[in-house]
Amino acid sequence: MWGRTLSVLALLALILPLSLPAGDYSPEQWLERMADSMHRHSYEGTFIFQRGERIDTVRVVHAAEDDGYRELLQTLTGSAREVVRKVDRISAIKGARIEGEGHQQGGPQRPPAFAAAMLRANERYHLSSPGFDRIAGFPCYQLHAEALDPYRYSHRYCLHRDTGIPLLSELIDAEGHLLERLVFTELEFLDVVFEESLTPRGCDAREIEVRAAGTSPEAGDQHGGWYFQELPPGFTTVIVTERAVGSDNDGASSLHFVLSDGLATVSVYVGPAGEDAQTFEGATRSGATHAFARPLAGYQITVVGEVPVKTVERIAHAARFREVGSD
Repeated sequence: MWGRTLSVLALLALILPLSLPAGDYSPEQWLERMADSMHRHSYEGTFIFQRGERIDTVRVVHAAEDDGYRELLQTLTGSAREVVRKVDRISAIKGARIEGEGHQQGGPQRPPAFAAAMLRANERYHLSSPGFDRIAGFPCYQLHAEALDPYRYSHRYCLHRDTGIPLLSELIDAEGHLLERLVFTELEFLDVVFEESLTPRGCDAREIEVRAAGTSPEAGDQHGGWYFQELPPGFTTVIVTERAVGSDNDGASSLHFVLSDGLATVSVYVGPAGEDAQTFEGATRSGATHAFARPLAGYQITVVGEVPVKTVERIAHAARFREVGSD
């Protein structure tokens, strides 16, 4: 496991020709720079996050660390909320979603480190750029990823010229309507992030930790008897993690699959549905995020992602269960 992990990290260190002038990068290389930026750069700033008619102003402190990154998010408008997020390096590299109350203040997810390779293989987006722009006083490169089918949204970014950090992120639906927008108004890069900068001011701050417990599965692998058939085109499993459920050591566990097409990431949660537990089947929506749930084989399956509703519904119905050891 460690050998594979070290190989991945070594590959990432070589993936970008960092000596190139900013204007000489291709759209694919800019995408790789964006994916890598959270591991390389620490900063603090203020951004505006728009979802539908709701607009929030958020302060962020982001600390890039050897084993991943940490960040503190504090709302400056509306109800006072604070979120501390800690994401390990493998999860961040592979584009794991950050779920929970804090996700809506975090804006669109960044792609996995191998996004450009996945996009080239799947041909589900068209990458282009109208050139450079300027946001929060910084020059930035405009990167557009136009969805080529109805299973995903289009993405628009404006990436900081020197670091690749997205100063602007937008999600656009098939009709051209804006679903979400994150735009920085202030940004300062930090050489050192002191611990007190990552300490919330209130005692009711929400803490979210994302940690990958396993390695990437190969196609066709089954985990606890679970696998997928006939996923939406372009999507594949990139992370599978497992955690115990309850405290009685009865062997019950839940699985978390992360699926990606290179830009969009979708989480699939599979948990046991006990005799007294309520199950649910149907779809829900919050802004650009859709969820679809259904019971199967005594388990509750929940699929969540910033993708169209037909995508999460198809993924939910693509889940299969076969008893381990059965023919």
